[in-house]
Order: sequence, then C-alpha cells, then structure tokens
Amino acid sequence: MERKSRSSPGLWALILHQMVNIPDKCLECGNKFLKKNADLLSESENNFVFHLTCAECRTSYILNIALGQEGILTVDTLTDANKEDLEKLRSGKTISADDVIEAYITLKSSKPS
Repeated sequence: MERKSRSSPGLWALILHQMVNIPDKCLECGNKFLKKNADLLSESENNFVFHLTCAECRTSYILNIALGQEGILTVDTLTDANKEDLEKLRSGKTISADDVIEAYITLKSSKPS
C-alpha cells in the first residue's frame, strides 16, 4: 500500500487494522483484494480516503474511513474513476456559484429560437 500519511504510526496502524475488516474480495469478480493496490488519496485528522483497484478485473472502489466519537465508520463505493481521475478532480479549480450562472446564461443565449 502506498503510504503518504502525516498521521502518527499508532493511528496509521488503526486504519490498516480497520481495512482488514472491510470486504476482502472484489464484488465484481470475487478476486481477493491486495492491500498494495490501495492508495491513500486524502486524509484529515479524522478521515481517510483510499482508492482500491482489483488486480484481476480492474474494478475500482473508493473507501472512506471516518474516525468519530462513536467508533470507526467505513463506506466503500464502486466507481469507474481511476486514481488519476480522482487526483485531477481533487486538485482542480472549485466551481463557484458565479461560474454556474455564467454557464447557464451562455447556454441559454446560444439556444436557437
């Protein structure tokens, strides 16, 4: 697993332990996940987001691990986005309300009557 963490070693060990408790097989093909195919995409004090890819069928999942007062919550989501797509989205410019209004006006004015 690629590690790009600023967290304490104890917290990282807790995260890895939690990853053992997630489904260990791909939902599409049943192949066993390899932890080395999990990449840490982002982290904050209490939230870690990983991208997992099945080595067999190349199906991708986003795994969100949230640490809270009530315990640890893990949510995995099937995605068609690869790691590079998600990194581009994350590093891209944020769309403002003004951007949306400008796009709407442009599209509305270019409609044929």
